[in-house]
Amino acid sequence: MSALAEALVAAQRRALGVLEKAYVAGAFEDDRMREQLDAIGLTDAVDHDYLIRALDVLRAYGGTLPSEPKGNGGEAKPTEKMTDAQASYIDKLWQERGGKPGDKPILTGLSKEDASRLINQLKTNTYNVADWDIPF
Repeated sequence: MSALAEALVAAQRRALGVLEKAYVAGAFEDDRMREQLDAIGLTDAVDHDYLIRALDVLRAYGGTLPSEPKGNGGEAKPTEKMTDAQASYIDKLWQERGGKPGDKPILTGLSKEDASRLINQLKTNTYNVADWDIPF
């Protein structure tokens, strides 16, 4: 995804949150909500209907809107790449379990979370090649 596309999605999320709050507070009715959704590029009429009905429930019964994730201006936290220490430990565990150097896992692009999962599998002898999108 391009940087511009990422910025657009992030801005749409923030704008949608503002519109939801204003709608639930009674600042405008559903016709205006639909216009605003279309204006920011959220044009699916079926999604409009479901969103507005859900917001009507919140408006009628006093529910609160879910809050945006903190950090990064409400955007999802970026995936962190695995550390050098994780890569070294995976190498060590691979050798300890009898892995041959030529059969060593290809670790390029592995996230911290995935590296932790791989380490756990190697430590507990539950490693399964089918669990991974990258070749091992």
